[in-house]
Amino acid sequence: MIITRTPLRITLGGGGTDLPSYYEKSGGLVISMAIDKYVYITLKPDHFDKLCKLRYSEIEITDNPKNLKNTRAREALLLHNLNAIEISTCADLSSNSGLGSSGSFLVGLLKAIREYQRIDTSPAIIAEEACHIEIDKLQEPVGKQDQYIASYGGIKIFSIATNGKVATKELTMDNALINNMHVYSLNVKRNASDVLQDQQKLNGNTKAILDIIKDYGYKTIDLLENSEFDEYGLLLDSYWSLKKKLSTKISLDIADKIYEEVKNNYNVLGGKIIGAGGGGFLMLYINKNHNKLEQYMKSIGMLRLQYAVDHTGSRVIGNYLL
Repeated sequence: MIITRTPLRITLGGGGTDLPSYYEKSGGLVISMAIDKYVYITLKPDHFDKLCKLRYSEIEITDNPKNLKNTRAREALLLHNLNAIEISTCADLSSNSGLGSSGSFLVGLLKAIREYQRIDTSPAIIAEEACHIEIDKLQEPVGKQDQYIASYGGIKIFSIATNGKVATKELTMDNALINNMHVYSLNVKRNASDVLQDQQKLNGNTKAILDIIKDYGYKTIDLLENSEFDEYGLLLDSYWSLKKKLSTKISLDIADKIYEEVKNNYNVLGGKIIGAGGGGFLMLYINKNHNKLEQYMKSIGMLRLQYAVDHTGSRVIGNYLL
């Protein structure tokens, strides 16, 4: 059996500019942070039944991987010409949470497959292979951030050229930011594809908005590298107001009400829904009175997610086939 562990992520800036519909025209820039919440994959050969077995929120058993309903697993197995294999998955957090779980699942699966086949498992190879499956093969309305941060880990700056090439750079900053960045569950699941479909079309002033979001990304890098965290919190407020203009599905009434309440009464400087929007987790930046904010959020049923930075990215934590 091979076991992989792959982190989820929080976007710190530039979200949306990693979509092909944008970066193919203007180039993209995303700042992303891997966190110590994980998707786990186990993979082993099925020597006796000679079947393809996949266990996630559903159980699929077939004699040919092309029949799998899980499209990401199907394409990963077909790409590597694998059958008679048994795969199981579990995660620290539920899917559709806005933390990039689909990308992490695919990256973790490809890591396991490549480890099993004893071929290159380097982060860039796996990230780009995952992008090829999701963007090119499946035509999913996703960008390149999730696959790359899941594969690399850490806090990274991803610069995406118009030809899709991704340059990766480490962002170095003081860990104090994590203490000021509260993350709360909204108890709402959403399908990111529904939100991202609107952004992919680049209708109306969408491109102009994403141009500003990319500019905010460069500002985010400067602020975080210089430990100007309060200014970053204020920039988050401007970013969130701007991002909500990309789609009517990005925010929720309950999130908007909570956000205004904590800004007005609990010293929150800025925040946003993590990921494409529409549900999942709400990130709030606050530099004082942390306990009061946490108590208020708990009183309305919003529990805080405790997290730290993952610095390893997708990794094999056990190979018992050697």
